[in-house]
Amino acid sequence: MKNLPPVPYHIPLSYFFLTLLLVSPCLAWDDDDEFDAPSRSTRNNSSIYSTSTKSLLQNEDLYSPKQPIQPQQAYEASRTRALHVDTIQEANEKRALRNEELMAESQSRFEKQEADQEKSRAQMAKQQEIYDEMDQEECEMAEFVGGVFKAKFGATTGRNSAITSEGYIFRSGDNFITPRGIYSKDRDIYAGPDGITTQTGNLFFGNNGTTIQAGGAYFSEGKSGFIVSPNCRNTSTWRSR
Repeated sequence: MKNLPPVPYHIPLSYFFLTLLLVSPCLAWDDDDEFDAPSRSTRNNSSIYSTSTKSLLQNEDLYSPKQPIQPQQAYEASRTRALHVDTIQEANEKRALRNEELMAESQSRFEKQEADQEKSRAQMAKQQEIYDEMDQEECEMAEFVGGVFKAKFGATTGRNSAITSEGYIFRSGDNFITPRGIYSKDRDIYAGPDGITTQTGNLFFGNNGTTIQAGGAYFSEGKSGFIVSPNCRNTSTWRSR
């Protein structure tokens, strides 16, 4: 409160109180200003403190160590890793299964190829057996024409037929139909109009003399004949019957 001038003793007391009442509002105004200033300063300081504190807290959050992982976070991380491992394992299992399927398919194709090749070999062997039988029958036709029928000239026209200088000869089973008559064959023995003839390898002997075969040539007691048999590959080799 401001100092008041001394009150003269001659001034009436009522005047003193009146003056005091007039001065009091001014004093009160000044007191408000004095008290308001610190209030405004306090607010400014509080705002500065609040801003600084916020910045400090942010810095503390930035540089402070990480908070410990909560159990839920650890569970989620573990579950994520487990799912990743399961995915890799599933991919490996699918790859292994696919490899097994490919190996099984390859093995199946290999076995099928082996079976096809075996079937082809069996068919070829059967076909070759038929060809060999046909060749042997054609050779037997040539041997009959040259060694038993003793034609001067002849040529086979198949496994069961031949043409000679005397005419055609046909074979039906074990029977040979010739211009001279029918000859029958029983293993290595031929019976016909000329008698009995027995074949032993490349020799033909019987009632009508002996004939020797040398390839396609046949020689019998100063006479000779020649029989052409293109498909007979073994005419001069002895074959058992």
